[in-house]
Amino acid sequence: MSERFAELYTPEVRARADRIAEFLALTSVDDAPNRIDLICLAGNGVLACVDHAASLARHHGCLLLITGGVGHSTPPLTAALAARLDCAPSALAGLSEAELVSRLITADALVPRDQIILETRSTNTGENAAFTRDTLEELGLTPHHIELIQDPLLQRRTEATFRHVWQDKQTRFFSSPPFVPRLGEALTTASWTEERYLSLLLGEIPRLHDTPDGYGPNGKGFIGHVEVPQDILVQHQALAEVFSGQTGR
Repeated sequence: MSERFAELYTPEVRARADRIAEFLALTSVDDAPNRIDLICLAGNGVLACVDHAASLARHHGCLLLITGGVGHSTPPLTAALAARLDCAPSALAGLSEAELVSRLITADALVPRDQIILETRSTNTGENAAFTRDTLEELGLTPHHIELIQDPLLQRRTEATFRHVWQDKQTRFFSSPPFVPRLGEALTTASWTEERYLSLLLGEIPRLHDTPDGYGPNGKGFIGHVEVPQDILVQHQALAEVFSGQTGR
């Protein structure tokens, strides 16, 4: 633990952070039907997502679409993948997030290559949703039930984005993050640096909140309305006051 983020591990602050993380890591897969037509994995730096997506694709016997070009998550994904594959990060330079994830899946024989679809152009969540739709249409595929997997801290916004972009379709989306983050737990520590974790916790709530500065209909219009409970807004405000000025975007 770095001295800079020591306050993250005080009981009060830790409880606030965990409550926000629980909200962001939307899990709606319990509402899904038995039949899932497609697993969609959005490229991110959390390798647990890769194993989870591959496991679901095998379980459902369906296609796995990986969406992601080069974006904010590419550097942490490249670093994590290089460590797992025991190679230099330079050996993976220039690859899109979808190609990086696919390389890991095929290297570990997690899913057959002919069961994987790659979308390699998108650079943000909106493009993940739009280009996934375009890719499937180009292939003549019309999945009715899609299970979404994303960095748990981005999961709620990802589902909101896909629902918004696909709103004229009959497709139903279900969220299945690989785990719900908890400060101090091994998966959380392995998946994010402290700075990135806190940056996502503090950044996602304003993006979800339907205000002029947010991503909802009253703001940028990237997503539909997301109801952010008052409790979450209170927890976020308190956390933001503790760490004001300590993190970047």
